[in-house]
Amino acid sequence: MTDSKKMPPGSAFPAFSSPLTNSPDLKKTFKQLLISAALLLPAVSMAQVACDSRLFLSQNAPTSLNSVSTDTNPMVFTGIGGASAVSYNALGYSPTDGQIYAMRTDANGNNLLSVNQSTGAVTVVGAVTGLPASPAYNSGTVGSDGTYYVKPFGNTSVIYAIDTSALTATTITLDTAFTASDIAWVGGASGGLYSVSDAGQLYAIDVGTGAVSAMGTPDGTGGVLGAQFGATNGMFGSANNGSGFYQINLLTGVKTLIAGSPGSGTNDGANCPNAPIRFPADLSITKTNGQTTYVPGTNVVYTITVRNNGPFTAVGAKVTDVLPSGISTANWSCSASAGGSCTASGAGGIDDTINLAVNATATYTLTMAIPASFTGNLVNTATVEADGSSASAVNTNPDPDPSNDTATDTDTPATVPPVAAPTPVPTMTALGLLVLSPLMGLAGLMGMSRRRKV
Repeated sequence: MTDSKKMPPGSAFPAFSSPLTNSPDLKKTFKQLLISAALLLPAVSMAQVACDSRLFLSQNAPTSLNSVSTDTNPMVFTGIGGASAVSYNALGYSPTDGQIYAMRTDANGNNLLSVNQSTGAVTVVGAVTGLPASPAYNSGTVGSDGTYYVKPFGNTSVIYAIDTSALTATTITLDTAFTASDIAWVGGASGGLYSVSDAGQLYAIDVGTGAVSAMGTPDGTGGVLGAQFGATNGMFGSANNGSGFYQINLLTGVKTLIAGSPGSGTNDGANCPNAPIRFPADLSITKTNGQTTYVPGTNVVYTITVRNNGPFTAVGAKVTDVLPSGISTANWSCSASAGGSCTASGAGGIDDTINLAVNATATYTLTMAIPASFTGNLVNTATVEADGSSASAVNTNPDPDPSNDTATDTDTPATVPPVAAPTPVPTMTALGLLVLSPLMGLAGLMGMSRRRKV
């Protein structure tokens, strides 16, 4: 039965080619079937459970579990059960068994715990072989494959990868020491481990080599992020000081305020790493040039206004305005109100990425040169999309009302008023010239005669 060990999860058992009768062959086949089933059990146990976007946060001492609501802004932390008799930290949600894991913060610091997400009740799973009991662990997360990662308190340069089934730990020695209050797995199956240090520096951590890469420069906005969350659509964190809930740019480390949230201490965050975290934002766009007609060979100026009606901050929204066919020359500028950001100016059509807090606006002024040869209606459309794609599986800001995400302005060719015909200049006929010539000659002779008399 060596080949049966190579069967991938979900493989069917070999079909029987003969009738099942009470014979030695049947007993042998049945025995092989049982062995095959036993070999497949580990693979079945590692199957992914259904993931959702729920967020959990542990806080205080003694520790209590809370659910984090993303339905309202400011966000709400709701207690699940009461305070635990066992203090814990380094929270992580496993996508392979749906369990929330944590580490004890007392003398038995190498004890793995399971926290019931419905009641908050804590169960001691057992001591983890290969995991030191001290210092205690304050940073934890579970990767997309079910591996539970923990980092000790303080300026440390080690992370432990825990097999929650075997209760064994593997040491990952880091090439850089740093102090952090949490870690997060970001990007799902193709993602990796990240942490925002207490000094505001974002680090990307290679769990295979221990290499630690600083992403961008430190951003102290919001202070310490004691609860960090990694999802398929990015990294987020809740500030201990109550300044709010932030999204972290994985390339620059810059924090953008998404929503208000309560302050918390001795805390940690957990969520399924294989699901996105959603923060709805109703974006709208308007567009006008203040006229209904146009004249070829002139400029037309549009005002385009994008607004976030909430309830959450929109990060990375895409604004586009493609120039109409037949028009190639245009330029634009943009100004954002407080809580918003956009590119200051550009040439051609608009293709911009913006951030808008609730009720913030970005206003564009687009100037298009209409060729003298342009004919037909002048139709121009502007659109706004959350995260650049409303259909994206990793979209952070689903728009609850997409009906106001497009605006079109249509102008018809101006009717040129008729030009009045010039008044004709009378011309002399041949007969007129024949009559006028002698008279002009006579007038000339009379003039000469008068001059002689003088």
